[in-house]
Amino acid sequence: MLPRAEALLTLEIQPDEYQKFMLAATQKMSTKTKIDGFRPGYAPYNIVKQRVGEGEILNEALSEIISRTFAEAILKEKINTLGSPEITIKKMTPGDNLIYEARVSVLPEITPPNLVSLSLKKSTINIEEKEVDKILERLAKSRAAEILETRPAENNDLVKLDYQISIAGVPQENGSQKNFPVFLGEEHMIPGFEKQIIGMVAGETKKFDTAFPKEYFQNNFANKNCEFTVTVNAVYRLEIPKPNDDFAKTIGDFQNIEDLRKHLKENLTAEKQIESNRQLENELLKTIIDKTGFPELPEKLMANEVHLMIHELERDLANRGLDLATWLTNLNKTEAGLKKDLRPQAEVRAKSILLLRALAKKENISVSENEIDDEVKNITNLYQDNKKFLAQVKSSDYRYYLAQTLTNKKVIDWLKEKIVKE
Repeated sequence: MLPRAEALLTLEIQPDEYQKFMLAATQKMSTKTKIDGFRPGYAPYNIVKQRVGEGEILNEALSEIISRTFAEAILKEKINTLGSPEITIKKMTPGDNLIYEARVSVLPEITPPNLVSLSLKKSTINIEEKEVDKILERLAKSRAAEILETRPAENNDLVKLDYQISIAGVPQENGSQKNFPVFLGEEHMIPGFEKQIIGMVAGETKKFDTAFPKEYFQNNFANKNCEFTVTVNAVYRLEIPKPNDDFAKTIGDFQNIEDLRKHLKENLTAEKQIESNRQLENELLKTIIDKTGFPELPEKLMANEVHLMIHELERDLANRGLDLATWLTNLNKTEAGLKKDLRPQAEVRAKSILLLRALAKKENISVSENEIDDEVKNITNLYQDNKKFLAQVKSSDYRYYLAQTLTNKKVIDWLKEKIVKE
């Protein structure tokens, strides 16, 4: 007898259904197997079959056959699975039906609330001219000429300096930088730091104490009084170009400053629209979640969500040239501590998953295999140089993830049409 949280599927695949996967496997195998008279990847099926045997071809194709047929089966039967299936091959003979069993964990069922009384208002996107002014100022500053000065540093200068942070006389790990750029007046550093730099000249070294904010991102410095040892390497006066027609032409294909302002405003509107949509979707789901009764969430579901969130964090850090281990060290945090911190957010995400899948089932919302194939193609085109990631994209796990992601998007779009008012 199966546990309540598991399902067992028996799938039988006919030869004409899995033949296309064997043809694809043949092409893949012929790139690895030297066959006289044929270029790698171009040997016909029958030649490869003679060389390696049809059973070996079927074995090569097996992973893709299971990936596709399992995903199709759970979509067709509307089974809300959790994690990867445990596969047992029951029959596997070339030219005969392939039979396998898939044992998989399933998500608990919930009953969505009545949505009739729910209503949310869509926020209006407004862009003020002063917002465009600020972007234009930053853009002009990024194009500023840096004029080396011998005078003491003043407000609005660029200063390049070395610093070392110590606590109780002990130099701190990850507490030093070389030739670090500081734009005086922007107050991007901790409070009081820039005030100490104003008046210093190139070659000067200075020690001073300052307190880090309580919410500082590096835990080993947060809310602590630290000693800085700072050496100024160079002081630059910034010659910032005026944001006029000539400046606009140096930025891109713009006729005048008004064209550039229009472009910046459109970009800012698009950014705000994306953020507004994200907030609206979060509010929408929270409103419905608060009206829904949930059973105790399976630990496997919580663990999966935490794992996915860490994976998303790793990808975001990689885009910024960082890795998770370094990031955790900077925060004075362990991976176990991070997982604990992520659990409240993971619970909200897990409830969202259960809700969206329940609504998809109730409203008969689904995605086709063609839609999944199209998404796989889009991802393949975007990440064609990342061979490791592309191998994951072809897995049954990732295909199932895409199916659920696309279905969730359809459900959210359906909810917006039903609940959100202009």
